[in-house]
Amino acid sequence: MNNALKAFMNTLVDYAGLFPPASLSVPVAVAEYARHRAEPESWMLGRFIAPAARLSEIGAAAKPLLSAADVWGFSVLVGAPDSVARSLGSLADQASQIASFEGESGGQFRAECLETAIPRETAAQPADFLQQLLSSLRAAQLGRRDIFLEVPAAGNDSGLLRAIAEAAPAHTSAADGFERISAKLRCGGVTAEAFPSCERIAEVIHLCAQLELPLKCTAGLHHPVRHLASEPEVMMHGFLNVFGAGLLAWGLNRDLDVLTACIAETDPAAFTFTEDFFAWRDHKVSVEAMRQIRGRSLSGFGSCSFEEPRSDLQSLGVL
Repeated sequence: MNNALKAFMNTLVDYAGLFPPASLSVPVAVAEYARHRAEPESWMLGRFIAPAARLSEIGAAAKPLLSAADVWGFSVLVGAPDSVARSLGSLADQASQIASFEGESGGQFRAECLETAIPRETAAQPADFLQQLLSSLRAAQLGRRDIFLEVPAAGNDSGLLRAIAEAAPAHTSAADGFERISAKLRCGGVTAEAFPSCERIAEVIHLCAQLELPLKCTAGLHHPVRHLASEPEVMMHGFLNVFGAGLLAWGLNRDLDVLTACIAETDPAAFTFTEDFFAWRDHKVSVEAMRQIRGRSLSGFGSCSFEEPRSDLQSLGVL
C-alpha cells in the first residue's frame, strides 16, 4: 500500500448494508459494520448509513458490540424523496429520533451527517424547497453537521446544482448552520435504468467542481473499475473511475471530454497509485492535492458492501 492509495481510499466507503441489493437485517448489518471496523482495512471505512426511523433499533443492536472507547459515526437519512409535503412534514419526528439516539448513547453514537433526496417535483424550481428544507432542519437543531442533497434524475442537474450552491452560503455561515452543504449523485441501483450515463456523471462532477460544490455518490459503485455486470445486466460504474474523474476535475481542471473518458475507462491498468501521485493514464494528481480534495470536495460513496470494494482492490493487486 502507498500514499496515493491511502489518500484516495481513506474513509471512502460509507456502509449501507441496510439498503438494496444487500438489504440486511439491522442485527446483521450492525454486526458486519462492527467486524469491518476491527479489520486492518478499516481506514477505508466511513460512516454507517441509516434511516432516522431505524436509529433506535440500530442503537439497541450496536450497544452490546461497543467497547467503552468506541464512537460510531452515522450518516442519517431524513426527509422523504416522494413529495415536498412528506419531506418537510417528517423532519420534526426525525429530529427527535436523532436527538434520542445520540443522547441515549452517552456520546458513542454521533449523527455526523444528514442525507436527503430532493423530490422530483421540485426539479424545475428547487430554490424555495431548498430554503424551506434547510431552514426547517436548522430550526429542528439539526445544523452543525454536513448535509448531502441528492439530485433526482429529472433532467435539470445544472439548475439543481446551481440552486444548492446558491443556497449554501446563507445556511453555512450562521452559528446554527451546517458544516458543509454538498450534492449527492446516485450512480446505480437494482435496475439498469438506475445507472446514469458516463456523460451525466461527468457533467455533474464538472459543474460541482466549477461551483466549488462538494459531492458525494451512492449506489452502484461496489467495484473499482467500470465493467459489464450480470445483475442487472448493465455497464456498472467503478469507484476508481468516478472519484478519479473527481480528482481530475478539482485538481487539474480537466474538461468534460477527459472526465467522460475517465468514467468510461474499463482497463484497470489505466489507474496508477504511487508514493507521490494518483494517475489515470497521463493525468496525475499529487498526494497532497488528493488529501485536500478528498477532505474538502469528494466525500465518498455509500455501498451496501465493504467486502466487495476491498476484495476487488486486493484482486487487482492494488491493496
